[in-house]
Amino acid sequence: MDTLVEQVVRRDRTPRYTLNVVLIILIAAAVPAFFMVLGKLIERYYLVVIGLFLLLFAVYLAWYFITSLKFEYEYAVLGSTFRVDKVIAQRRRKKVLKLDIKEIDGIFFYSDEKMSALKLNKVYDVAARSYDEQNLVATFPAENGRKNAIVFCPKEKILTAMKPYFNREVALAVYHDKLL
Repeated sequence: MDTLVEQVVRRDRTPRYTLNVVLIILIAAAVPAFFMVLGKLIERYYLVVIGLFLLLFAVYLAWYFITSLKFEYEYAVLGSTFRVDKVIAQRRRKKVLKLDIKEIDGIFFYSDEKMSALKLNKVYDVAARSYDEQNLVATFPAENGRKNAIVFCPKEKILTAMKPYFNREVALAVYHDKLL
């Protein structure tokens, strides 16, 4: 019987996130204010009423877009399958990656030197913090003969669930590098 092990990783807030929130709030305040000020200046008071309705609509849109910026990743191990989903604002779910654990041909702690030495086709960054040295990198073959990599930060229970399905070299690397 296969066991299911899950882990939810919340993406940390970055300066880019803060900048996006500030821009959304400024735009949400500027558009209704423009209509209200324009209505006062040219004495067309229906523009003030339109501005008030736009303010209500802008508050709703700002809330929707700001909450859409919050996302988390869910790692799931079911048998020999490792799956990563992106959960956006706890409203939507997108599949990022589905991988057979037996295909993983290397696993190591993240470092810029090791990452630049690899010729990677695609990198899936699904960790809480990008470029953190506590993150793990797992490489697996791509269709064109190159390699793909996934940067993630699993807890011990995820690695323990994956361990029986690692090939011999990867299992030795996990033991040697003390990843567990």
